[in-house]
Amino acid sequence: MLLALAGCDAAPKTRHTADEGPSLLRVVYRDADAEMVLMVAEKGMRTAVRGDCAAPLLIDARSGAVRVLNQAEVQARLRTMQLAGATRGACPRN
Repeated sequence: MLLALAGCDAAPKTRHTADEGPSLLRVVYRDADAEMVLMVAEKGMRTAVRGDCAAPLLIDARSGAVRVLNQAEVQARLRTMQLAGATRGACPRN
């Protein structure tokens, strides 16, 4: 689990380059059983978030197992999980 969330603990970068891809927020939600990591476009950005880097992830708190969620699962979990934090990031350009 620590490996998957290591980027969330990193200090924010002061500069963002075009080579890094669109500027995103890495948002973490949690409940007693799991953590969910979402990549969303920063406010005011119209860039669509695509690719494996932006896939919504669910991390099991007990086993550390990680799996990709579909949109219906994300919406259901947003109703029951608490926002735990967010940090700036980027997905590399393909």
